[in-house]
Formats: sequence, C-alpha cells, structure tokens
Amino acid sequence: MKNIFKTMLPILAMAACVWTSCSDDKDKNDPTPEKPALPTITVSEPALSADNTKAVVTVTPSDDTEKWYWKCEPKGESAAAYTAVTGKEETKLEIPIDIDKDYVLTVYAENESGKSQEAVKEFIFKYEDLMDELVEFEIKNLSAFSMDVEVKKGAKCAKYVIGAIIKGYMGTDETGQPKYEEIYKEATFIEDAELSLNPNKDYPMQPYNWSDVSATFNEQTLVRSALQDKDISESKGIILTALDTDETEVVVVIYAVDAEGKGTVFTKEVTVPDAELNGQVVASIEIPAGKIALRSFEATFTADANCAKMIVGQTDAGAIAKNSGKDFTEMTVAEIEASILKLGASVPVTYTQPFSKEFASKDMVPNTKYYVYAIPIDKQGKLGKIVYTGVTTGRPTFEGVGSITSVSFPEQTSPEKLLVDISVNENTTAVRVFWETSVPANLDWIMVDEASSNVQWTEYKVEDLGKLKTEENNGGLYILSPGSTYHLRAVTVDKDGKLSEIVDLVAKAGQGNDGIQTKAAEVEAPKEADFSGNGALTLTVVSAEGTAATLKVEKGANTKKVYMLKGTDMVPAGVDAYVKEQDFFKDFTPDATPTGLISLFLDENTSNKETDENFNWSVEEYHPTYGSDARIFITLDNDGKFNIADYYIHGYGTKNDHN
Repeated sequence: MKNIFKTMLPILAMAACVWTSCSDDKDKNDPTPEKPALPTITVSEPALSADNTKAVVTVTPSDDTEKWYWKCEPKGESAAAYTAVTGKEETKLEIPIDIDKDYVLTVYAENESGKSQEAVKEFIFKYEDLMDELVEFEIKNLSAFSMDVEVKKGAKCAKYVIGAIIKGYMGTDETGQPKYEEIYKEATFIEDAELSLNPNKDYPMQPYNWSDVSATFNEQTLVRSALQDKDISESKGIILTALDTDETEVVVVIYAVDAEGKGTVFTKEVTVPDAELNGQVVASIEIPAGKIALRSFEATFTADANCAKMIVGQTDAGAIAKNSGKDFTEMTVAEIEASILKLGASVPVTYTQPFSKEFASKDMVPNTKYYVYAIPIDKQGKLGKIVYTGVTTGRPTFEGVGSITSVSFPEQTSPEKLLVDISVNENTTAVRVFWETSVPANLDWIMVDEASSNVQWTEYKVEDLGKLKTEENNGGLYILSPGSTYHLRAVTVDKDGKLSEIVDLVAKAGQGNDGIQTKAAEVEAPKEADFSGNGALTLTVVSAEGTAATLKVEKGANTKKVYMLKGTDMVPAGVDAYVKEQDFFKDFTPDATPTGLISLFLDENTSNKETDENFNWSVEEYHPTYGSDARIFITLDNDGKFNIADYYIHGYGTKNDHN
C-alpha cells in the first residue's frame, strides 16, 4: 500500500501543477484580440418585498457577458445549485427567504474568455428591523451652516434619493406687495429624484444623491448637481444660510423606492438658526512664505480633534468693513468676527486632518493685503472661535542674471510689422517683450505676471530672437496702429526663471526715451468713377399726371446695365455732380448690389421696362431754382464705364424733352 501511495505522489503533483496553471490562465484578464475581456457583474443591496417572503435584488452584468449564474442559500450551507441566465440584461431577482435567517447570495458572469470574480451579498431580515416606513431619518448637529441627516433604510426599501431645498423666500407680486414664493415643490423633486436614479444617457446629470444602505448625509451631499461618473465628494452642496437673511426654512426630503419600484416621499422642515459662536473647537491658519504669489497664495488649516467641518475663505478689508459701516481699522475683533460670519455663508468642508487650499483669482492685485478666515464646526454642530489672518500677495522682483546687451531697429518694410534686433548675454534663456502705444503704471508686475503672457507681453526664447528682426516666417512685432508711437520694454529670463530689470528697448538702441515712431500705412487715393462711357438708352414719359408718372426705358447700343438713381430738389445743372458723389459709383465693382436711392433698373438680360413712379411735387410746382423730384438713368457700357444717359425731373421733363 505504501508503494502504491509513493507511486501516485508524482502523478498527483503533476495534476496539481497542471490544474494550477490552467486556473491561473483562466483568471488572467488578458484576452487575445479574438476574445472579449473577462466580464464583470454587480448586485444591489437586497431589499424585502412587500409580502415579507422574498428578497429582491438587481443584478447588472457587463456588456461582454454571455451567461451569468446565481445561487442563494442559508449561511453555512452549500446545498443550492447555481441557476444559469443567458444574456447581459439587467435583471431583478425575487428570492423566497425566511425572516430571521442569514443568507448568502453568490453571482458571477461568464464568457468565452472565462468567468468574472464572484459578487457576494450576505443578508438577514429580522422581525425587529421591519419598520413601518421605508425609511426613517433624523436631523442632527444643526448650525447656521451645517447639518447631518441620519437615514435608516428599512428592509422593504430598495433605494432612496435624498435632498435639501430652501422652502421659499419673501418676494413681491405684480403690484409690488410682499408675497411668499415657494421654491420646494414635491412634484419637481420627484422628477429630479427619478432623474437621479435613471440619468439621461445623453447628459447624465444627477440632481441628488441616492443610496441603497443606511447612511448619514451632510450639507455637501444633500445636493449633488454632478454628472453620474463623479464621486459623491464632488456634490455641489447646499448653502443653508443666505447672505441677506437671518432665518431660513429648509425642507429635507427623501424619495424612497420599495422592492416593487413604487416611490414614496418623506419630508421634514427645519429652521436654520442664527450663527452663534458657542462651541469650543479651535482652529489655526498657516500661510507658508513660499506659497505666496502675485495673485494667489496657499493656506494650511489645522483644528483640534473635535472639529468635524470647517468653513474657509478669503476676503479683503473692504468686504469685511462693508458689513459694519465702519472703516476696517476702526472695527473691533468682535465686529470683524460678526462680519466674517456673514461672509462665511458657504458649504463647509469635512475636516479629518490638516489640509491646504489655494486661493487664486485674476482679480487679486499683487502687493495687496487679503484676509484668510476659518470657522470651525465641532461634531455637535457648534461653531467654534473664528480665526483670521492677513496675507500680502507677492510683489515683483527682478534679480535675474540675464541681460540685454544691445538693441537696434532695422528699417520697417511694412506698416504692420516693427522689426527689432535684440542681443543678450550667455545667462539669458528668454526675453519678454512688451510693445504698446502707452506704458501702464503697473508694468513691473505685469511683466512678472504669468497670466499676462501673450496678452500684454510675449516671451521669446533666445534661439527665436532672430525672428524679430525680419518679416520672414511671420517674424517681427505686429503693429495694430501703424503710424503711432510705440513704447517697448523687455526683461530677460535666466535659467532659474528669474527676471532682470525692465529695459526700455528704444532708449537702449540710443533713440531717446519717448518711444519709436512706426511706419504709417499707405492710404490709397480715392478712386474716381469713370463717366466717359458711351452706353445709350431711350427714356420715354408714357404719362405724367399730378404727383405720378409712368416712365419707359429701353437700352441702346453698347449698354450692359442701366441703373436708376432717385433725387430730390433736382435741377438739370445739378444732375451730374449729384450722380458722381454717390459712393456706389465711386467704389463700384461689377458684382456690387445697389441699395438705398440706387437700383438696378435693367440687367444684362433685360432690354426695356416701364415703371410707375410717385413724386412729392405736382407738375405745376416745378421751380427753376429749387427743382423737383427726379429719376436719373445711368448706363454701364461693355467697357465698364458709366454714362449719365438721361433723366426725368417731375414737372420739367427729360434731358432733351422738357416743358
């Protein structure tokens, strides 16, 4: 018997080795190009159906699933067989169970590449946990800026959506009388809750957060307003205290869905209290000198172990003083704290350990004092002592070892480009060039400020400086106002990123301290219309009565088009000058479309036309000095030249046939 056992050992070892190898290969999620990736599968938290005899779960296989398997058995037993389900569709399982018994649900997916990891849910539904309602919730640790909402999910609840909404505000009606305007509306919240559970595929924005387990939510997670793929920490949150109100009514609302998909709304109203500094939690602010820049700085916030949340922000002395009516220098510490409390109407951040926050804005001014503040909130929701500290933004420094050694200005070849030849020392890696028609008073920090790059100055690497002295390859400095005097300033950048002192490039070139006069743009002389054409036409007055006349025009020889110009107070001697001063004829192009008083009367394809015209004066009222309304006809001949061929002045007649 011992010999037989010894003989079988190598065989068993080989079998174990083969089995391990196969198992390892099957578990690798490294499919060949011909095979799909291993599938995945997820299972929701089990919920109890309304009849208390079934556990309801939702199973979601991945798209590459071919078949999936599930079994549910009492904990500690292994009697149940897997049930196979073909396909990848999300499926709801209703599993018969006994109350007060532990169960284990196991699910896995499979395709030709292999099987997924098992998803396992252990659950038990106890008689003592069968709440009458789908959810129960309690509002705790309420302060002017924060609250915690503890939600207990009942066994019959599959999932729930939670939110917080300002109840309303006092507005005015159409007559200007005070009128309360409601913001919270249950029907709207239900729509948003359904959208949170089933986001739009084209734009999966979720208004609120949802959960399928008991959980605690705070002022940040009570409003989501984030895309489906964003973490709950990126929720927008709700500001409980408005800047201009002392008291705010907030509705905390839950939309709970049972195992059969029916939703029920639960609400509680809460009055947000006034801000009161009645807590003992202490915080501090540190601003490292190395984290202060021209328009930004970084602050580190630290608090004691009882701190649960913190409001942080930055402001300036003017904003603090605005809430007190005093100058900042005249305010007491208590008045400053009271003002900061009003400025602190924001969503607190959860505090677990010291953290840093950068404050940056294009509106910040270099070398200007700002104030950073923190309002700590303890675990009971009480506001601790406000802390604040001043910080002055950075000021420009010019300590670089680079320098500009020489400057010259080659002759401008076009008004749009100013050419400049700049030489630098061996310590220079780049040059920042400013060129404008005036020099701002704060140029020192503009040249230091990275946000001004390609806006108020442009940086050129040393190897690219040659492009500035030629127009080739789009070189040179582009001039927006040719003919104007331009002022040029520059700083060098060394290998450590430090800047040199600002240099006046014109003065460095030995051309004075008043800038450089740029080349003016060449102005073309106004074109004069050519009225030497020989186009011809025949103008006939078909009828003229009162203030109306019917005119007929027929093209003559060498005539391509005929234009009609309307005129008022016209006499024969003024016709030529009136026509020639029209911009349409001065700047004429063959495809020009006439507008206003000028119209195309006969085009290339029309030889004659009648027109009914109305005039302001009757036939008898033509005056030899003041004239009358006129219709003037101008030909365009085949050579592109104009001819004032004929005209009709109402009450006078045509050029060659008048009363």
